[in-house]
Amino acid sequence: MQLHYLKCMDENDLESSLTDRYQTTVPARIRKALGLGKRDKLQWLLDDSGGVRLSRKPRPEDEHNDPILDAWLGFIERDIFEHPERLVPLDEAWYQATSAGLSGMPATLAEFIAMPLIDDNELLGEDDF
Repeated sequence: MQLHYLKCMDENDLESSLTDRYQTTVPARIRKALGLGKRDKLQWLLDDSGGVRLSRKPRPEDEHNDPILDAWLGFIERDIFEHPERLVPLDEAWYQATSAGLSGMPATLAEFIAMPLIDDNELLGEDDF
């Protein structure tokens, strides 16, 4: 009888029970699908139809995780520690020497520093395609 039940059971039809303190165990298949680990936080979203969506709350180390950027920043950090003599102070003379001939660059370092930060959506305009 149990064998028949297991054959008919939908593999996505999972259940767990609530304890007296309203605690439950997240089924292994769900833990794997969400990449859950011990002490991870869960987010619960109740939709208009009464359904519930469960997801893993992003870990602080997950945010802005870019392996290429991390490798690049690691390279820069090692280079600074191994060759501090290569560091150049950011001053007006350096700015004038390096920005000369670059279109769109402000004339002075002070003007460059005063420039507003750009939004990611402003990086490529319609004319760039």
